[in-house]
Amino acid sequence: MVRFSPPGPVAIGRFLLVAALTALAYALTGWLSLKFLTYVPNAATGVWLAAGVSAMASLRFGWAGVTGVLLGAFVLNDSILPQENAIHLALGAAAGAWIMGFLPRYMQPFSATLDYVASVAKFALVAAPLGCAVSAATAVWSLHFYGDLPAGMALRSLWVAWLGNLLGVYLVAPLLLTASRWDLLPTSRGARVEALVLVLSMLGLTLLMMEYAAPVRPAEIVLFVLLPTVLWAALRFSVTGASLAIFFGALIVLTVSVASNGGFNSTLLPGDVFALQISMMAMALAGLFISAALTEHRYSEMQLNMLANHDPLTGLPNRSYFQDFLAHALARAQREKTQVSLLYIDLDRFKHINDSQGHEVGDQVLRIVASRLGEQLRADDFVARLGGDEFAVILNHPPTSRAASRVARKLIQAVAESFKLGQRRYAIGASIGVSVYPDDGLDANTLLRQADLAMYQAKQRRSGFEYFSDELNLAAQQQMTLETGLRKALERDELALMYQPKVDLASGRVVGLEALVRWLTRSGNIIGPDQFIPVAEETGLIVPLGRWVVRVACVQWIEWRDAGLNPPPVAVNLSPRQFSDARLIEDIDAILKETGMDAAYLQLEVTESAAMENPLRTFEMLDALRQRGLHIYIDDFGTGHSNLGQLKRMPIDALKIDKSFVNDVLTDSDDAEIANAIIRLAHALNLRVVAEGVETLQQVAFLRDNGCDEVQGYIVSKPVTPGKASELFAQHFRF
Repeated sequence: MVRFSPPGPVAIGRFLLVAALTALAYALTGWLSLKFLTYVPNAATGVWLAAGVSAMASLRFGWAGVTGVLLGAFVLNDSILPQENAIHLALGAAAGAWIMGFLPRYMQPFSATLDYVASVAKFALVAAPLGCAVSAATAVWSLHFYGDLPAGMALRSLWVAWLGNLLGVYLVAPLLLTASRWDLLPTSRGARVEALVLVLSMLGLTLLMMEYAAPVRPAEIVLFVLLPTVLWAALRFSVTGASLAIFFGALIVLTVSVASNGGFNSTLLPGDVFALQISMMAMALAGLFISAALTEHRYSEMQLNMLANHDPLTGLPNRSYFQDFLAHALARAQREKTQVSLLYIDLDRFKHINDSQGHEVGDQVLRIVASRLGEQLRADDFVARLGGDEFAVILNHPPTSRAASRVARKLIQAVAESFKLGQRRYAIGASIGVSVYPDDGLDANTLLRQADLAMYQAKQRRSGFEYFSDELNLAAQQQMTLETGLRKALERDELALMYQPKVDLASGRVVGLEALVRWLTRSGNIIGPDQFIPVAEETGLIVPLGRWVVRVACVQWIEWRDAGLNPPPVAVNLSPRQFSDARLIEDIDAILKETGMDAAYLQLEVTESAAMENPLRTFEMLDALRQRGLHIYIDDFGTGHSNLGQLKRMPIDALKIDKSFVNDVLTDSDDAEIANAIIRLAHALNLRVVAEGVETLQQVAFLRDNGCDEVQGYIVSKPVTPGKASELFAQHFRF
């Protein structure tokens, strides 16, 4: 059940104010029409200006406007007609106003500012003719019914009144309706001069026709002087300019009529009155339709420009617009000897929200971030979305050292504030890289690349923001060299696997091998994984590299088995990027089938941070791997942020204690307690425990005393070649 809530004092006051002002405007324009433009005495005017006021008021203000028309029409007619007659005329005027104001609302889409062709057609060709017909018919019928209008004059009066009402709507309503769009008028000096020339042309040509083309009819002035100038205004000055020109042109021709003939009076021939009305209507409609068509075209161009230069999701300028703006900003800074700071912004933890909550939530997050960035910047600063979760800010400022620091801190703080979407609260962060013109570069591409490098440095250091430095450029060049070399290494088969054994503390036997990749360059140098694995991870090469490692490890295990060496299970590491690869399961299935590897002898090691990044997907992936008979180890355990509730539900076989805790178990009580707690936790979950990086007998003794199952490290063996690894299979280790 819908409850009626009475309007408040403010709404009532506004309603009364609008009604009073509308009544005043209607009565004043009606009085002017009766004073100067009456054609049929006590019946009809050639132009009923009050109809334009009623149309605008009803269309813009609804019932308040209709009420004002009712009051204004009654006050006006009550002063010259009997009260009963005045009431009927007022009701007819209000009914016509209601039709003109409310009918377009049911013919959506409709723009009250008449800046679309369809809106002009709905208003000028449907609503206005119907509304004017109702008000004119009511007025003529009422005057005839009360004996104020002879029957012989009724039809003629109806025709003149309808055209007069319609003409009043066409001349006055567009001007009042488009008054709110004066911002569309050109403000340049050239445009003002052109507008002045247009007005002077209207006046001058009219005077010339009256002087040298006498006798001239007002309709001829409209067709040969005013219509062309109105079209000129429509072509050059949008709907608002056309409306002004229409009204000014009508004012000129009506002034001429009043001055020449004393206004519209019974001495004028019906043909002259009809010709003037039709010519003025043609002038008004032509101006409105042409200006609306051109305005609609301008809107389309603006929309296309908006789509081409702005991001549709956030409304911010896109990469293309950003590059153009940056180029202009650098040119200006060069002329004015100022600086430009470029801030390259990348969101932290956005990918996790986007993957876990869906793109719809991710899109809302991007909108929030875009809004916050805009709120923190000055009006002359520039912010754009470059794509994904990357944004950029351009700051113009006098030459100052590290001038962007304060802005960078503000932006980081603004982005970091938590926000609520639906029933959940989220928080993200931002890493910012800063490059400065002219210190770090002289062109847009260089500055953008260097700000990007600084941003990655900030992300790795978790420092919030970093400025570009020459060291970053050197590191980037080294990384590029590594990336290029690694691609060639995959093609040239320059990679090799080394194997490090894992020993069971109870039996002293080798119970597993971890496959570790090495890069053997053609020059004979060995590049360690700590150098090229991060590059492979960042560039995406880790996926084909990881695929190669799994295949080679399986092939090697098959060779050992076929040689009768009884090899233990072999383990390969899955990087975070591999683990999130949708084709991982397919790749492993294909390799197992291709090599004939027994899945029970293949172990996969996943880092704790990768496993916990997206628990739902991790469960699905691990479950699919376990169903194939593979064994899963959680590597580097203790360095991430595990949820114990999720950990106990994971289909895994073992935990590997990170080397950082094993190193100091004998000297650091905290590390010793952590290692001991991991061992107890794993056993409580029926998992085996492997300690990495074990180098001394004392560490072995500590781990064995606390129940650790396996050890791996230099105390057993360094990573060795396949031939040397096979010599360890039958060896018995006594610590």
